[in-house]
This record gives sequence, C-alpha cells and structure tokens, in this order.
Amino acid sequence: ESTPAARRPLPSQAPQDKEERRLIRDACMAVVATAGWAAALAYPAASLLALANGANDICNSVGTAVGAGALTMRQALVLGCIAEAIGAVTIGPFVAQSIASGQIHVAAFAGSPRTFVLLMLSSLLGAGISTLLATLYGAPISATHGIVSGIVTVALLSGTHGALDLGGIGFTLLGWAASPLAGLAAGFAVSLLVHRLFLRTRSPPAG
Repeated sequence: ESTPAARRPLPSQAPQDKEERRLIRDACMAVVATAGWAAALAYPAASLLALANGANDICNSVGTAVGAGALTMRQALVLGCIAEAIGAVTIGPFVAQSIASGQIHVAAFAGSPRTFVLLMLSSLLGAGISTLLATLYGAPISATHGIVSGIVTVALLSGTHGALDLGGIGFTLLGWAASPLAGLAAGFAVSLLVHRLFLRTRSPPAG
C-alpha cells in the first residue's frame, strides 16, 4: 500500500505544527470529556481500521514469498504480524501525524471541536468498513487512500472555512504518484542485479 510521506517541518513551520497538535489533543479531550459516544465510537472504529488494514497489508508483504514457495502460510503470517507491529510502533506515528494534520488545517476547527471529532470518526468508520469489505472479497485496496479521501470529503461537507490544506493534499498526491514509479525503478534495478550476479554468471554460487 502507498502511504503519504511524512514531511519534515521547516523551522518556521514547527510552532504551527506544535499548535495544531495541541489543538487536536484539546479538541478530542474536550469532546470525549463531555460526550461518552465519542470514546465509545473512537476505540472500535480505530480497532476496525487497524484490523482491516493489517489483514489487507500483510497480503502485499508476504504474498509473493508464499507464492514462490519461500515461506509457508504459517511462517508468512508470523513474520508478517511481527513486522507489521514493529512498523506501526516505530514509523507509524510519522504517517499518522501527516494524515491527522497534513490534509486539513486543524486550527480551522478550534471553535468547533465536536465537528472535528465527528470528521475524524466518520473517516475512521468509512475507511475501516470499506477496507474490511474489500479484504473479505479479496480486492486490493489502500486504507491510506480511503482515510485521506474520507478526511478531505468530510471536511468539505462540514462547510468549515479554510479547512483544507491544499499544499498538504498536493504533497500527498505527489507521493502517491511517485511511489509506484519509485517501486518500479527499484524492482527493475534489483531484478537486473540478480540476473547479472546469479542467473547469467558463468560460475553461479553453489547452493
């Protein structure tokens, strides 16, 4: 699955990013403190998306290894679960931050935290349900595409002035367009290297 690249903030952007993170935290805490439904929906929605995304992504990660007979299904599932967990804990927060505040201006919702929480909950549920259904029917899907498009769509429907971060959305779209091209180039380079070092050599390594 492709994911939006986490942008390293410039020095001039750091205070703004810090303020947006504070607004996110304050908005969520304020709504959760006054509305039990927010927490009651947030945890299941996040868990649903995590389950569906993990089930779909692990197929991308180990499908070729299983198909080639390099790994059994059980080995692939064990290794995939370990790698998915490590990746989510170590690198996931960077992507989460990019998704949370890289597509919309959180400051635009400072006066309506309830709208902001509803926006995020709707995006979570929409992405989770669509990813789960696609996985059950064996269709490849990107949960990141789903949640980013969901955030942008719900932000538009909310009618909040200045909600969309057009620069952030453009950066994400650029990453989506560049990532398959970069994968194509990297795959071609590795394939060429394997052919020259192992398949076409006059003295292949003993194995």
